[in-house]
Amino acid sequence: MYEGSSKWILWAALAESLVALAGCVGSNANPAGEHLSPAPTAAPRSAPAAKSVPPGRICGMQLGDAPIVFCDTFDAPKGIGNRAGDLDGNIWGVSRASGTINFGQGLFNQWNSTPIEKCDGSAPRVNAPHDVIICNGQVREATNDNNTGGFEAGGVLVLAMYPKQPFDFAGRTGTVSFDVSNDTAGTHAAWPEFWLTDLPIPAPFNHFDTWQALPKNGFGIRFAAGVSAGGYGMCPNGSNLNKARWTVDSAVVIRGYVMDDTSGFGTRSKLAVTQLDCVIEASGPGQMNHVELRISQNQIDVYATDAGRTAPLKHIAAITDANLTLTRGLIWLDDVHYNADKGPTDRPSQRQHTFAWDNVAFDGPFTYRDFSYDALDNTTPSDNGSVNLGKLSQAKQTSSWEILNLPANPQAEAVRVLFNFTAETSQNPQILNVIVNGHSHSAPWPYPDQLQNTWRTFAVTIPIADLVAGTNVVQLGSDVPLLVSNVNVVLVNVPGGVPDLPGSNNAYPDSR
Repeated sequence: MYEGSSKWILWAALAESLVALAGCVGSNANPAGEHLSPAPTAAPRSAPAAKSVPPGRICGMQLGDAPIVFCDTFDAPKGIGNRAGDLDGNIWGVSRASGTINFGQGLFNQWNSTPIEKCDGSAPRVNAPHDVIICNGQVREATNDNNTGGFEAGGVLVLAMYPKQPFDFAGRTGTVSFDVSNDTAGTHAAWPEFWLTDLPIPAPFNHFDTWQALPKNGFGIRFAAGVSAGGYGMCPNGSNLNKARWTVDSAVVIRGYVMDDTSGFGTRSKLAVTQLDCVIEASGPGQMNHVELRISQNQIDVYATDAGRTAPLKHIAAITDANLTLTRGLIWLDDVHYNADKGPTDRPSQRQHTFAWDNVAFDGPFTYRDFSYDALDNTTPSDNGSVNLGKLSQAKQTSSWEILNLPANPQAEAVRVLFNFTAETSQNPQILNVIVNGHSHSAPWPYPDQLQNTWRTFAVTIPIADLVAGTNVVQLGSDVPLLVSNVNVVLVNVPGGVPDLPGSNNAYPDSR
């Protein structure tokens, strides 16, 4: 919820945006994932001139040039009983993946319970999906990378949230904005990331070159360069030297499943991150930085405010020679951990940590809405109050998942089954088997590499005739033992879908 907003402003903005959208719905922008010829290298972009927020602007966006076509201010809990917790599951999807996997020990995407800092100051211990809440007009989500509580006994995890409406920047510089309570202690702690993926593949993320849950085409930005008070770190100047600060740490671009990471991993190109400034970090989930990304084919510029302020926006980083191979995709807000006990010793460990998010928005044109239906997490009890979110199948067998609440006679441009999987240390699968209500489909190994012991993301297109009203049964397996998690069925480009703006009806069109 944007500070100082009022309902009449939101309704005025809705009317303004819908009028502007009338000329955009017929856009002939390229579909998600279509490869484009590389764009010419862009000259370094100067910061837009400082300006006040235009009248009627919503979600606090300041730099967007086009109508706002997505805005969520999280005014109240709207959970529908899927993996998204208190988020409106018609609009948002949530996926969770951890590095705690051991087939022999029965650890199948082990997810730890964690205290979550609520707006009333309490911190109850919760587990998925109750680790995503809405209070006082903001989203709060919490994660825990350490199951035993032993010092430096933590691991890597990601909790990823995405709106089911594509962001389109074909032939233009588009803008995405959001608020986040970034109090990161660095890349051995907890930090937020932003991702854009060509398809809504769950839990997009890479950790060095050993965890590659990558989209076919997309990019990620890590807001992980935390600097303690008195230090410089990656900050290029001494502004606010007596405060803890942060900036962009690094970025990764994926082209045809091939990773190009400015941290030095994958197939490297001219892709580069230049740190231009730092901003004062948040004191905790009660204080936010406002962040805006200006995204074009070959350059991404990152702006942010000091925590607790909505202005001025500082140009903190430029990501150049991006050479993106998509012009439309789904935005993701990731909460990432890496054994946070190993973070700086001048502050408490972030192994159990809460981030707050608010005012998520992007500008247009409006393209379409997806409707995605979750299989609920496994949630089989595991060690120390944790749960196993995934299911294991043996070679040439399948795990079974129930997808709930599919509409009768669904209409969609396409239907996809999406999921995360890993074969752990086994040989990688040659074939992935997907069975939907008894209808069998198989897909060969799609990736150009054979990296083992990593999560992967995958999407299989199926005929719409495979679906039935209500509960659908999806079975997933391969020719080797396979762990699967975060299973979804997505109806792509449903007729009658409307942009998510304050006051819009976001239910499936036939159920309104």
